[in-house]
Amino acid sequence: MEEKFLVYENWRAEQKVIVHKASCGHAKDALEKITNAWLTHNNHPNDRWFGYFKCLEDASKFAELLPNRSLKFCNVCLKIK
Repeated sequence: MEEKFLVYENWRAEQKVIVHKASCGHAKDALEKITNAWLTHNNHPNDRWFGYFKCLEDASKFAELLPNRSLKFCNVCLKIK
């Protein structure tokens, strides 16, 4: 199975974007939050999810487009050894 990726944006805590594997435990609530219906009915003051991206490079390039955010990679699912 091909791995997919998600981008998490938080503009309150640290003004950051974090790239995750879709299978990451930190991304478990993203499944319901990246649908258009969810976005229409819920206005979170802190964060949002984007996805799915077919490769890490695509997710990273998208994350870099978000203004005034520092790009990070998840320390759990994308931890560099």
